[in-house]
Amino acid sequence: MSETVEEQQMRIAPKSIPSATNSKWWLFCLAIVVLKFLLLALDPLPKLYLGHSISYIWTAIFGWIPEDRSFFYGYVIRWSSVWTGSLTSLLIVQVSLSVVIAIIVAWICRAIFDLPGRLAYLFGFLCSIDPLQLAWERYVMTETCSLFFYALVLQQSFVYLRDRRLITLLLIQILSVITIGFRMSFLIVIQAMAVALPLIAFLAGTEPTETATAVRLWRLQFLKRAVFWRHLAASLVTMFLLDQGYQHAYGFVSDREPAHLYGTGYFLLSIWAPALQPQDAADPRLAEIIKHGSEFKLRDISLRNAQRFAPGHLIDRWLRAETDRRKSGKIATRTALNALQRDPAAVISLAAKTYFAYWSGRSVRKIAKADLKIGAFPPDSGFKILAERFNWAARSQQQTLTTWYYVAGSPYFLLVLLSPLLSLVLLFIARNKAHALLLFVHTTVLFAGTFLLSLFPVPRFLHPLSLLTLLSLALAMKSLLDWRSTAQGEGVVWLRREWCAQTSKD
Repeated sequence: MSETVEEQQMRIAPKSIPSATNSKWWLFCLAIVVLKFLLLALDPLPKLYLGHSISYIWTAIFGWIPEDRSFFYGYVIRWSSVWTGSLTSLLIVQVSLSVVIAIIVAWICRAIFDLPGRLAYLFGFLCSIDPLQLAWERYVMTETCSLFFYALVLQQSFVYLRDRRLITLLLIQILSVITIGFRMSFLIVIQAMAVALPLIAFLAGTEPTETATAVRLWRLQFLKRAVFWRHLAASLVTMFLLDQGYQHAYGFVSDREPAHLYGTGYFLLSIWAPALQPQDAADPRLAEIIKHGSEFKLRDISLRNAQRFAPGHLIDRWLRAETDRRKSGKIATRTALNALQRDPAAVISLAAKTYFAYWSGRSVRKIAKADLKIGAFPPDSGFKILAERFNWAARSQQQTLTTWYYVAGSPYFLLVLLSPLLSLVLLFIARNKAHALLLFVHTTVLFAGTFLLSLFPVPRFLHPLSLLTLLSLALAMKSLLDWRSTAQGEGVVWLRREWCAQTSKD
């Protein structure tokens, strides 16, 4: 048994760890580094996504913690840019992380999917020029940092499917919590995978036996194995403890009670505002506000952002009715979840309308351009601090190479929007079902969470789905190569049989 495992490791090792003499691999890595930093030299201007970026900068300078955003990124700005007095150093960090992301994609394609080297390098290159990556590398936003850790989660998840080592599973949970510390939108998929990953690994590793009964039930045989339950328990317990640790850390730096985010309830209430009914309210005062929703157009799907932020709309009225932020947030969360439980179809309908907005009405180019906030500028107070701390001189954001490329490449976003369909097809055509199932779960859960929690079409939210799309395309390519190889092999066998048959007749 040990000899078999050792032989398997010897076959895997050359693909998993690039040899120091593998000049093609290191040449690819060097090419990605040169490409990314050449593009940075051509477009070196930091960009702000007003509201979000200012919040992170305030965290970096003053230690202020926003109630509706993950807080890790503010400390990255502090450690990379406050002491240098320039946001350019932050861009260098983000471009460096983006280089590693592209290399991780190529590594997965080569070492895990077993694609030929040239194709693996091609997908790494495509990742490096992904318009969603290039544009947001230039913004003072969490996208690149969060995607870096998410890419590590995916990479280690594939390694776990291959090796099923408990230490790898625990490392995944650590990386997962760091990921949500940068971007809370990953929370749902991270928590789902704490359960799904051991299931996928052991389900794929089960082999049928010879008896008829066992053949029918072979897929469930892993449930009888103690090692599976150890892995599942370790995954859940580790995720729970690390998640609790994150919540307490967030509460500590905010000087409040432990939580993921304090503004979650307000966002859920505004996102699902058109589906709310007075009976959903967990407080009679909120029920009265919802009852008179026509006064501030509660049912208008296009005004959901206004329901969250505009004076005189839903959240503003509720915060004036209940001034205790802790209590008002809990009531808002409970009310939103009551609406989801009462009429899930109405909430799903809102998500579907947000999705189909990409395909009808405004073109995807216009949506992409609006997402970049070109021409926006910070208020005078914010501009003064930016000028003093980071030598910021621009009064407004201008169109640059990467923002132009983002808009020009926006038709690619439509392919990303079809990623759940692609991952579904992989379940049928991929030879390695574990790889296909991992991508399917990540894609569908992240896709559903993205649109259920979107106020309006925001291409920026497709950022992690783009990475999953490239990996799904790579696995689809591997599947096609496998099927072609099989077909050619069967053709050769048929020709040999025909030749042997003809020879025997002669």
